[in-house]
Amino acid sequence: MKGDEFKIILEDINEKFDLVIEGHKLLNEKLDRQAKENKEEHKEIRDEILYVKKDVNSLKKEVVDIKKDVVDVKKDLSDVKKDVSELQKDVYTLKKDVVDIKKNIVDVKKDVSDIRKDMNEHRENTELHGLRKKKRAS
Repeated sequence: MKGDEFKIILEDINEKFDLVIEGHKLLNEKLDRQAKENKEEHKEIRDEILYVKKDVNSLKKEVVDIKKDVVDVKKDLSDVKKDVSELQKDVYTLKKDVVDIKKNIVDVKKDVSDIRKDMNEHRENTELHGLRKKKRAS
């Protein structure tokens, strides 16, 4: 009987080993599937990272170009400010000149008025003098 019991125990242990071996095979297959899925996901993520990296590099180049443009615009703006300052000075000078010209025009008008007055007085004196000569001659 001991031999039969031993056989039964061995068969029972054998069945349990078969179950462990089958479980081990299933676990290996599951790990293989998981490794394959992880490898595919890793490749997808790597591809996405490379794509983003290219975009970032492209954006860096654009930022460098924009920075250069900003420097150029700042220089241009500085030049424009200088030009505006010079124009303001010129406008101030022109306004001053216009005031002087207006003053001169007023003086010229007064002089013309004085000359007219003098000419009218001279004409009247000349006409009076001419009348006196005619009266004496008559």
